[in-house]
Amino acid sequence: MATKKDYFLVFILGVGFGLFFIPIFENIQPAFWRISFFSIIGLAIGFGLFAIFSLGVAGFLARWMPSIWQFAKYAAVGSFNSFLDLGILNFLSAIFGIYHGLWLAFFNVISFSIAVTNSYFWNKYWAFEQRNKLRASEYWYFISVTFIGALINTAIVYILTTLIGSPGGISPAFWENVAKLIGVPVAILWNFFGYKFFVFKPKFHSMDPPAIAS
Repeated sequence: MATKKDYFLVFILGVGFGLFFIPIFENIQPAFWRISFFSIIGLAIGFGLFAIFSLGVAGFLARWMPSIWQFAKYAAVGSFNSFLDLGILNFLSAIFGIYHGLWLAFFNVISFSIAVTNSYFWNKYWAFEQRNKLRASEYWYFISVTFIGALINTAIVYILTTLIGSPGGISPAFWENVAKLIGVPVAILWNFFGYKFFVFKPKFHSMDPPAIAS
């Protein structure tokens, strides 16, 4: 089921996933983190190889549960875009020193908009393997489904960072990322079923005659 192209693409996603840890770590400054050539290469190659391994496991399990294959590709795309989103948000927060309030919500919209545009093309042509031409109506369905997921994520970020605030002993930069990640699982599940059944649903042609095996 898996091809060399699949493994190459998932490796690219894994490398990107690792690289977007850099602005996150630079923002929250964990004690173990020191930016260097080796730490950058380690993140990129490490997550790239892990992505290949994970897709291989999914391909093996898909022999018995075929739906796992599509979900694995979707999860790879979703994971990369989540960290693309997080990376941009952390970069903007670090540059401007903003970790709560409406400006943070605005930064969240910017990071989300970039991630969702990237997500559209990866999901359309790789995860859900749609070969039809790009249609404006399909893209707007995609935006509508994803927008609901983004509302969930942004609402959680705003509530936890602004209305509740970071608990004692936790930095605002770290708490910002905790808030962002809490909304991810719900948004990922919502988006997967929305994309599968409303945006990238298969086109059936009931008038076409069945194929005859030769």
